[in-house]
Amino acid sequence: MNINLPGRPFSLALRLTFFISLSTILGFITFTWIMLHSVEDHFAQQDVNDLQQFSARINEILHSPAAQEPQRVKQLQDLIAGYRDISVLIENSHGETLFSSPQGSKLHLAKEDASFLSHLNSGDVFLWKPEVNSITGNQSPLINNQTYRVIVASGQASFGGKQQSYQLIIGLSINFHLHYLDALKKKLVAIAIVISLVIIFIIHFAVRQGHQPLRKVSNTIKNITSDKLDERLDSSRVPIELEQLVISFNYMIAKIEDVFNRQANFSADIAHEIRTPITNLVTQTEIALSQSRTQKELEDVLYSSLEEYNRMTKMVSDMLFLAQADNHQLLSEMVIFDLSVEVGKVFDFFEAWAEDRNVALLFNGRSCLITGDPLMYRRVLNNLLSNALRYTPEGRVITVSVLEHEHNFDLTVENPGAPIPEEHLPRLFDRFYRVDPSRQRKGEGSGIGLAIVKSIVALHHGKIRVESDAVSTRFIISIPRM
Repeated sequence: MNINLPGRPFSLALRLTFFISLSTILGFITFTWIMLHSVEDHFAQQDVNDLQQFSARINEILHSPAAQEPQRVKQLQDLIAGYRDISVLIENSHGETLFSSPQGSKLHLAKEDASFLSHLNSGDVFLWKPEVNSITGNQSPLINNQTYRVIVASGQASFGGKQQSYQLIIGLSINFHLHYLDALKKKLVAIAIVISLVIIFIIHFAVRQGHQPLRKVSNTIKNITSDKLDERLDSSRVPIELEQLVISFNYMIAKIEDVFNRQANFSADIAHEIRTPITNLVTQTEIALSQSRTQKELEDVLYSSLEEYNRMTKMVSDMLFLAQADNHQLLSEMVIFDLSVEVGKVFDFFEAWAEDRNVALLFNGRSCLITGDPLMYRRVLNNLLSNALRYTPEGRVITVSVLEHEHNFDLTVENPGAPIPEEHLPRLFDRFYRVDPSRQRKGEGSGIGLAIVKSIVALHHGKIRVESDAVSTRFIISIPRM
């Protein structure tokens, strides 16, 4: 059966290359992202430490009782001069400037920014990037394109000869860090593109090399034709991932080879089986026509011909039955029935023949209900019992028994007699197979009775096996429970 897929799927090499490359690139991107954030966190922590130390130092100067105000201003100016990109603004509670560094006016203008004002009383270090002025639509040229990390503190100190409450705002421009991070990101993006291309190339090469054994196996398989079905792949010469595939392929080829051989043998056997009765018919007819015959002699010839016709009819009928079984066209009636009742019906049919051969029929078991076609099972028992009667010595007993298990019933047909050599047991169910090839099948059936048995059992999802030893030969059928 062909399954039409919506478009041809991508090759395994392309899939592997894509997913492995994607995983590797994502891993590299994750590493880069972690590294960038680590650098950003390092700069941020460094800025926070600097601002906290600077704020503590300013508060220490402002609260120095021994220093006069001019001295404190001088100390503040000296302190600010030792730091780069620092802006300081000190205002009283009325918004009047008590002290401002050269860049402090930026922080004074920043107080017009809503994002800045929302942090003024927090006491935390926060990041501030000036917003566009809602009135003018522009940023102040003094703070344009600047980003600050700001800390706010408050307290009381002596200013202008009197004690006043103050608010300390310290801003640290981090543009230098941001420029460095921006340059680092651009370099990492460029490096990532180059590395990604290299990764894709290396992985594609590795995947192609990894698929080399698969291509070798494929080329070997291409060389196996119908006249070379005896060739097998060496599972020990392939990677372990392909070992099970090679084993399965060898198993499939072995089954195909077996089917080819059976088909060839079947064609030869059926030709032989049909040729024999046709030859007999031709010979008898030629003899009858060679000279004048009495009516009794002609009747004997006709009866002999009728026997051959009947045998050919049965053979054709059995072959048609097997063909229908192969196409699952036989199970017309699936009902629940008692297997022991069917065994009794078959015993009644064979009773006369068994008495004529001085052979007893014995059933061991009890009633068991199964699902299937009763007529099919009756045909199975007919074929097995006819074989058993044919090869059972006089005065012995043929036993049919039913043994119940958890998931199935075992139906066993056992007859004493000469054992079947072990090498013939696996092929007893082949069509036209003879244990003794030199024997002709005259009066022994069509030669495919056991093949029919196997087909019927398989149609009912059962299994059949044969065992033979010096005591008896046993055909055992495993029948699924209801």
